[in-house]
Amino acid sequence: MNYDEKETLPITRNEFTNLEIFKNIQFEKLAGFLLPCKTREIEPGTKLIDPEIPNTDLVILLEGLLEVRFESEGGLFISKIEPGHCAGEMSIFDSTPPSATVLAAEKSRVLLIPADIARAMISASHELSLNFLLILSQRIRTNNKLVCEEQYHIRRMEEYAMVDPMTGLHNRRWLEQMYTREMNRSNTGHFKLIAFMLDIDHFKNVNDTYGHLAGDQVLISVAQTLTRSLRPSDMPVRYGGEEFTVFLPGTTIKNAKIIAERIRNNMENMSISLPDGNILQVTVSIGFAERVDDDTVSSLIDRADKALYQAKQNGRNRVCQNLNNGKFDLL
Repeated sequence: MNYDEKETLPITRNEFTNLEIFKNIQFEKLAGFLLPCKTREIEPGTKLIDPEIPNTDLVILLEGLLEVRFESEGGLFISKIEPGHCAGEMSIFDSTPPSATVLAAEKSRVLLIPADIARAMISASHELSLNFLLILSQRIRTNNKLVCEEQYHIRRMEEYAMVDPMTGLHNRRWLEQMYTREMNRSNTGHFKLIAFMLDIDHFKNVNDTYGHLAGDQVLISVAQTLTRSLRPSDMPVRYGGEEFTVFLPGTTIKNAKIIAERIRNNMENMSISLPDGNILQVTVSIGFAERVDDDTVSSLIDRADKALYQAKQNGRNRVCQNLNNGKFDLL
């Protein structure tokens, strides 16, 4: 039989050999299987595969471009199928409903091979089986890469959502998660834990005198100096406005006093250059408290905040400890 005759076969020998799916396969070996198959020209937007309708054909793209749309709780994911490649193979191989919608992204021409014929062709040709495996492997690699990239962007977005964009410190949302985790760990293991509350002294005067841009620069500089004054294990957060909080895991009262004084001193000796050439110096007041049994994040921060209030009431630029018995110790 002359398999090159268009009236007997849906595609020519040249078309066959140029298709990726039939790479390295002799035309005569599979041409007979193609006799009952049909080609179809489709307009842009035409659906070839629909998750709501059982798929009965292996679709091989001869010309044009196909679009694969997969919808999940994470959103809509779109990929492309180029000439020489196929669609619908999974649903005819494992006899399950299609998982994605396949439609024409532009005017296209496809070869439709009924499911039973496609399976018979694979049984008859070891090379065709390898071609399918290669195509599926490439898709899996591509999908894995897309999933990894998507997960990376999701993590980055989550991280950005927990970072104060001005100072670069973590924000209250992060505090709620990480401080709670640290508090539970400390309560369960009876580990030492200290909480600091810091406030920039007379910050309102900075905004009123130099403007809010200068106030922003002060916040940035204070955050940077605070970070440099802490240990890698400490957990600084911009609490709100000109207030900052820090959880210090595994820290004794003695070491907390040393760290608090180091922060206070570094802030006092810090010079902040403003865009207009002015040089500002600011101070901070610090209050701190030690975790007690059955503490919560809010109860520990509240006691540190009460100590901060005492530091500000007693002259500012000071460190004050809440002794947890209604008394305070000014350093």
